[in-house]
Amino acid sequence: MQVTTPRIVLVEDDADLRESIVEGLELSGFQVVGVGSGREFYCKLAEAGPFTVAVLDVGLPDQSGLVLAEYCRTNTAMGIIMLTAHDSEDDFFRGYEAGCDLYLTKPFPTRVLAQAITRLLERLATASDTPLQEQDSVAAFRNARWTLDRTAWKLITPANEIIGLTSREMQVLTALLEAPGEPVTRDQLQRLLYPRIDEYSGRALDALVRRLRAKTSHAGGEPIPIKTVHAVGYCLSEPFALL
Repeated sequence: MQVTTPRIVLVEDDADLRESIVEGLELSGFQVVGVGSGREFYCKLAEAGPFTVAVLDVGLPDQSGLVLAEYCRTNTAMGIIMLTAHDSEDDFFRGYEAGCDLYLTKPFPTRVLAQAITRLLERLATASDTPLQEQDSVAAFRNARWTLDRTAWKLITPANEIIGLTSREMQVLTALLEAPGEPVTRDQLQRLLYPRIDEYSGRALDALVRRLRAKTSHAGGEPIPIKTVHAVGYCLSEPFALL
């Protein structure tokens, strides 16, 4: 069986640091491409196609790494790790709100980044491979207005609009579909999506659900039926068909 080596793109404007990180990650078994700016990143993405994980420095010379993270989250299924020299509450929240999966504060040993990438890859694989429970009844399946394509990571709206989903959006929908009619707690979702449960990840979870509702509203004319259960978490308010 052929094993595909994860492909990593590193965006870091400090040439010496970039070279050091690339070397360390390659020694850890990853295929790594290093670039020094947002422009180079977009060019490399167009040239080489989507990578498995993007490691993005926040403070780039031409465009914030947060903008790159938002682009990745909207247009690709790549995992996203943000690198920054700042560790304030607002910095963490902006990173998670932009769609990053993990947030590392400089300086850090390269082996820590390598381990973070390994754990992120495990989580992405889980989001793709986790089996979902079948709907409670054939009637519910037939009458479902929304359809989730688990293989292609696509959501089909009642208006037959097809919406691409990110890894985190898939993880949230997977968790909600595995508990039909029951709320999934905020702690459960935060534990699934983020490396820790705190105020920052809680706010990031709420932002993710808002973006998903807005994305579906814009595409299909109505928001995805994710219901907020006060002081508990979230649940789906109607059944989904599964592909």
